[in-house]
Amino acid sequence: MFTRRQFLLTASATGVCTTLGLPIESVTAATTKGISYGSKKLDIYSPTGKTGRPIMIFVHGGAWALGNRGQVGHKPKFFTHAGFVFASVSYSLYPAANAMTQAKQVAQAVAFIHKNAERFGGDPDRIILMGHSAGCHLSSLATLSGLVPNIRGLICNDTGAYDLHYLAKVNGGSLPIIYAAPFRKRKFWTQWSPITYSASNAGLPLMVPWSGGRNRDHITANFISRLRSHNADVTPFDGTSYSHLSINKAVGKRGDRLTRAILEFVTYAFDKPVCAPPAQIVDNRCVVNG
Repeated sequence: MFTRRQFLLTASATGVCTTLGLPIESVTAATTKGISYGSKKLDIYSPTGKTGRPIMIFVHGGAWALGNRGQVGHKPKFFTHAGFVFASVSYSLYPAANAMTQAKQVAQAVAFIHKNAERFGGDPDRIILMGHSAGCHLSSLATLSGLVPNIRGLICNDTGAYDLHYLAKVNGGSLPIIYAAPFRKRKFWTQWSPITYSASNAGLPLMVPWSGGRNRDHITANFISRLRSHNADVTPFDGTSYSHLSINKAVGKRGDRLTRAILEFVTYAFDKPVCAPPAQIVDNRCVVNG
């Protein structure tokens, strides 16, 4: 973990200084909405005049059946002023698409942004994927199942659907009503649970915040425990002082502690070496045993 001094120096160099009370970049952000990435669309918010920016991709929530890519709150302004290209992604809503189809669309959007990063002033080698609620579930499902290979970090912001079997267990044997329709077919619960793929992408840094919502601490602890059993690089964030809605709305607010933690996590994720198998990270460098 970075010391405060190390983080201040790194944040200052990359422009991610807002929540530390340091000056931020004075930038003009160009917004391009309705870009087709395949079957659906995304919006791009890019700081003008510079290239090689890190990229933050956001996937909205809405119980898999609601929501849209325009529900971004403070995030575009904050992240563009912090030196990022910010992208917000649409996906087909239930019942037109099931969870795995939605996850594949998220992966398709990430691939499109990776391929076209320089067109928007971004760096294809510095992409962070972040989702909230259903978007958190879809982002983690897409990433851990291997559909999303080209990111440097994943931020899973508060979902109850990491493990659908466990979710039903802590809810007296059945899924809560908000999950009942999208996940009514029990035969797909294992396939559509991100925890099923917890042995994959062990070297990828993950940040996992959770809110004070019902059973959210137990659900998230179960997910983190499984990830760590496979030596995953997990940064937990105790957000029990937030509600399920406020833990999303807070991201990008000046002085917010989750926002600050996200910036610290991103700095760490970009600093961590990228190792292709069979190499492993040892003492913050890639090593091939034998």
